[in-house]
Amino acid sequence: MELSNLKDDLIYFTKCDIFTPDNISKIMSSKLLNYGSLLDPCVGTGNLLKFINVENYDDIDIYEIKYDYLHQIIDNDKINKFNCDFIKTNIYKEYDNIILNPPYIKIQDLPLEYRYYINTNFELLNGGAIDIYYAFIIKSLNLLKETGIMVSITPNSYLYNKTSYKLRKYLFDNKLIREIIDFKDKKVFSNASVYCCITIFSKEPKTHLIYNDTSIDYNDILKNYSLFNFNSNDNTLRTICTIKNGIATLRNNIYIHSSKLYDEPCWKNITNGHSTKYIIYPYKNGKIIDENTFKAENILTYEYLLKNRDELLKRDNGNKTYPTWYAYGRSQSIKYINKKCIYIPCFIDPDPNIIHNNIFINENILHYSCICIEPNDEKDIDFIKNIIINNIDFIKNNSSKRSAGWINLNSSLLYNLPLY
Repeated sequence: MELSNLKDDLIYFTKCDIFTPDNISKIMSSKLLNYGSLLDPCVGTGNLLKFINVENYDDIDIYEIKYDYLHQIIDNDKINKFNCDFIKTNIYKEYDNIILNPPYIKIQDLPLEYRYYINTNFELLNGGAIDIYYAFIIKSLNLLKETGIMVSITPNSYLYNKTSYKLRKYLFDNKLIREIIDFKDKKVFSNASVYCCITIFSKEPKTHLIYNDTSIDYNDILKNYSLFNFNSNDNTLRTICTIKNGIATLRNNIYIHSSKLYDEPCWKNITNGHSTKYIIYPYKNGKIIDENTFKAENILTYEYLLKNRDELLKRDNGNKTYPTWYAYGRSQSIKYINKKCIYIPCFIDPDPNIIHNNIFINENILHYSCICIEPNDEKDIDFIKNIIINNIDFIKNNSSKRSAGWINLNSSLLYNLPLY
């Protein structure tokens, strides 16, 4: 790799330094074979190697984009150090063992050149809001021998998220996962608010995988590409409602306020479920209002937005073209819904005793930071509410975890709730 390109990539990988704690390193190293070859494709300062007996292995290849980190690792005749970007390096060797704590960076936070490289070289990751660690997992698996073992620690969100579906499908279809140790809502890294799991991969034939000491049949997993949702019933919530994510301005501090800044027609009510605020709404019937009209009807608000124009142009790192500079960052949910709907905050405490306190009914209002469930028939509102309450354990098991046991709801999960 050219030195200039390596330096450019370093800028974007610097912010993802999360080193593996000793207790996690011990668990991961204990899952490896005690012989053959070993690869760590993103070695960092070598925390994952601390509990590995180097003498057990024929050779150990370690890759690290940062020379200062690589230099800290002890020299040994069996350890081969490579100061380069593993993702962009052509490697023709296969390994008996692979261990990794890959960087966690969303692809939209990477430069366009790097995103293009990922999209063109990893067909499975072409499109969507993926994370760079997906590429590390896929490339590492391609380098794993048929009889080898790979152990990784990553965010556990790949087990639940809609954006991880293609990766999850690939891993489950090929029965590549032997075991998952899911830490759920317990923090593994003291300096990062990410919730993780250890995944043990192998290519050898298998009929089950182990999830937190529980054996799960792959035939059940393949019904919905889920570790928990084995429901194949077509009679689900999807048949009686539409579920919509909230408005995404990408700059809520500019658009949304507790009270109107100006008494002008563009200020509309908006809810996050718990409370109602006001939002600058530069739309009519879901269409952006042209600049001259918007300025004429909302002169003070227009001037306010104009003062914040530079900040609005920073959305999506300045890489996206919007219908106009004051449009929202995304076009989702910009139309009014003129009926009663259910609103649930995206982040909730799934405690069965209080879940009913997080389900709200409202009408003729915009929404953000919450999910809107629009019933086909308003008479079904109470029925839908009860379905959610009665399935809260299922929702908890299939949702991404947050601190203090809270979960992150998603529409795909709710759509699959069975009707009783």
